[in-house]
Amino acid sequence: MALLISDKCISCGACLSECPNSAIFEKRSDAEERGYHVGDGQGMDNIVYVITHERCTECVGHFDEPQCAAACPIGNCCIPDPGHPESKEVLLERAERLNPNKTIHHDKVWQGVRG
Repeated sequence: MALLISDKCISCGACLSECPNSAIFEKRSDAEERGYHVGDGQGMDNIVYVITHERCTECVGHFDEPQCAAACPIGNCCIPDPGHPESKEVLLERAERLNPNKTIHHDKVWQGVRG
């Protein structure tokens, strides 16, 4: 499952450099111009940051928790997207595909992964 950034986002930028997959964009239009999908209704105002499903691995394979959520100064801002549940296996495969020259650790999975 991908994460999403809620409308609590203050656009501080703390999450941008923390994502190991470059899945976070400042504007929905930035993600869409690059051909990425953003969840329905997310970032429509082009003010709230967005996470693209094609690149988000919830930091599985990289860290023990999603780094966007860890860096965010606002609680419950970077949250699981209920519209895109994915298994640990799918997230690990995506992490390996997106990062072919990086070691992916199969034991790095946070407790919120569903499926």
